[in-house]
Amino acid sequence: MIEKSVKFLVISIFIPILVFPSILSVHGYLPLVSSRVSKINEIVVIPNPDFHIPNVTLYGIDVDVEILNREDENLTVVELAILDPKVFIEAKFVNQSLEFEAMAIAFAQVKRYSYQPGITAENDYVVFYINQANMTQLPDGNYTLYRPIFWESSELSIVKGETLRTNITVTFGIVNITYANFSYLSTDNVTFSNISSLVIFSLCLYPIIRFRRRRRKSRSV
Repeated sequence: MIEKSVKFLVISIFIPILVFPSILSVHGYLPLVSSRVSKINEIVVIPNPDFHIPNVTLYGIDVDVEILNREDENLTVVELAILDPKVFIEAKFVNQSLEFEAMAIAFAQVKRYSYQPGITAENDYVVFYINQANMTQLPDGNYTLYRPIFWESSELSIVKGETLRTNITVTFGIVNITYANFSYLSTDNVTFSNISSLVIFSLCLYPIIRFRRRRRKSRSV
């Protein structure tokens, strides 16, 4: 009877481990601060009578931005240089003769902002131009929008936050936008399922049965 119990416990230990190998794994921490472009409100061609670069088309993209603070208290986000806009854009065109240039104002100045727990919404306006005149829409290609973010730790060190990217794909003039989503799942604590609890219980119970078995043998001698 004892031998059958031992076999049952051995099976109960190893089958869950083989079938569910990731149950007892410990996941890493999610970044405390994340940023994403959550919505593109409009993409427009900007009339540019005062814009003195010839043979270009000026564009503007109105975007909503979200900053996620996963901490339970306020965190300080650090701007290493004051940029206007804070959202960056990259582009790769199907027509490789096209080039673009983003327009921004930067000051060599560090500024700090306090963000409350949860999501803080912001708005920004990205301006750039492409080296071809009289365009009426975005040329075919891939565009990426993102908002770099850094935060200040309790040790006063500057830590890079998670920067999620929003992608715009233009194919034959059709615009398709893919937004990145925040992950809200907390992974800083180890959690055990009922199956892993059975494994732990079995590991603890097995030495007790072995001890009792040896004890009975010693008595019978």
